[in-house]
Amino acid sequence: MDRTSARIGVGIVSLLLAACSPEGAETTDATDGGTSTDPSEGGSSSESDATTGEPFEPIPARDVSIVRVEANPGVAVPIGLNGAAVPGAQRNAYIPANRDMLVRVFLDVGENWTPRKIEARLTLVYGDGSEVEKSDVFMIEADTFAGGLATGPYFGLVADDVKPGLKYRVSLWEAEPGQEDAPEPNPAPRIPEDPNDELIVGVEDSYQKLRVVLVPVNYSNGGCNADVDPEYWQQRMEDALIQQNPADEVEIIIHEPYEVTYSMTSFSGLNSLVNDLAQIRAADNPDPWIYYYALFDSCGGCISSGGGGPGGSGCTVGLAAGITGDEKTHANLRVSAGQLLSTERATLDTFVHEVGHTQGRRHIYCPNGGAAGTDGSYPYENGIINVWGFGIRDFNLRHPTSTVDYMSYCGPTWCSDWQWNATYARINKLSGWELEDAPVEPGDGIVIGVLEPDGNSEWWTAPGSFDDFVDPRSATHSVRFKLAGGQVVEHAAVVSERPHYPALNIVAPLPPGLDSDALEQAAISHLYDGGEAAVVIDRGSMLHDPKIRAELRGASGS
Repeated sequence: MDRTSARIGVGIVSLLLAACSPEGAETTDATDGGTSTDPSEGGSSSESDATTGEPFEPIPARDVSIVRVEANPGVAVPIGLNGAAVPGAQRNAYIPANRDMLVRVFLDVGENWTPRKIEARLTLVYGDGSEVEKSDVFMIEADTFAGGLATGPYFGLVADDVKPGLKYRVSLWEAEPGQEDAPEPNPAPRIPEDPNDELIVGVEDSYQKLRVVLVPVNYSNGGCNADVDPEYWQQRMEDALIQQNPADEVEIIIHEPYEVTYSMTSFSGLNSLVNDLAQIRAADNPDPWIYYYALFDSCGGCISSGGGGPGGSGCTVGLAAGITGDEKTHANLRVSAGQLLSTERATLDTFVHEVGHTQGRRHIYCPNGGAAGTDGSYPYENGIINVWGFGIRDFNLRHPTSTVDYMSYCGPTWCSDWQWNATYARINKLSGWELEDAPVEPGDGIVIGVLEPDGNSEWWTAPGSFDDFVDPRSATHSVRFKLAGGQVVEHAAVVSERPHYPALNIVAPLPPGLDSDALEQAAISHLYDGGEAAVVIDRGSMLHDPKIRAELRGASGS
């Protein structure tokens, strides 16, 4: 975390804001907001009074009040309104611990306001009683405008600042002489009103980790020969994912490259890549909270989606194995793949979207987006994000009504507070598995099939225990094993559909104690409504067997 968490404290000073004003007004660069002062000095730099020569002692700011304080770790969360705390039940989103965060202070000025510099002091109060004061000076022209960051005070907190139990108080002070004869404000411009009190920030006592294995694809087909540089994308992917996910840490782990020679200009090819990636994951047998993502460059080749894709291009740019649940048994579906696109932003947006599916997130409706399987419980019309977003790595604000949720097919995209809360729960649960003492039970293994719309299928086995699946069993799909000696075992399968593509994931248990040698000799059938098809699993796809997995990793296999 040390290599990235400090960025917000430095980078926010040179903030560049994207188009954020609903009226089309230009946003304000934060560098116009004033001169930073040393917090250890407890206020603005001293200036001499031109008349007396005495150092200027800041006085409470005149004719201005604090109307709202917001924390923004990625989505705006009000933490103070009209001098009081915002109760937990009225909060719109979680605030994770140990994560960089923006704090904004919204001001209203009086009718006779004279534009001038105001010092804002933010005091952070920790559970052990210690306090840290941050101070900065801002040129205040008028009431704070939500789309102009520098129109009101703001503070960048680094991850080490953001701890469970954190409290705060904010006060405003005149930064220069000239207002001594103005009426003293009553109440003083501070929140809370009592200078010895403080308000709760509402930081969760959370453990929020996201870990993704990046599998770079070396692609060669037709006239396209293209490799992906994983080191170029590693940091960029970490930044993209942490900005829109309520995590305190994102780790992108680089895998060895994977060679692909089949065409990646058809949906069948993209589907095959996701199948291969699932088998790579099964061979690696990582912890169940680990996600896998394959990044490929097909020289700009269009993957025809038939019914149209993101942006109405008719091309699909990514695919996930499934919309997963929050169970360990869904580990085999935590894989997805995406295309290297013409812009870096589009490549990263696809990555965040496809990983979102493997976090259990469905498409979000937006006008003319054309996404299938949209989530009807999304609360905001036309897929808008509804609250101001903020990037803790790129330091840009995102407008609440001109930006749509990242699981939609429109743009520009960001994370809504609704999506933020859903992924918070998922990240929290999967991260918690890291803290468990009990190892994951290996089970007897599972068999996985992917049935394409044309009837073709691909099958492999993977580690796991089908007994742990909480998903409903299919009434029409089952897998039958005819074993040596005449024994017949049949199990109803768990069936799900892949997002973007009507291929079916079929998962069933392997018979107890069935090793790879016995499985090679078994006759396996997939039974479905109105038919039966033979299941072929070659030895290289019997990944439930630790010996075979070791062989595939280049180990001795002993």
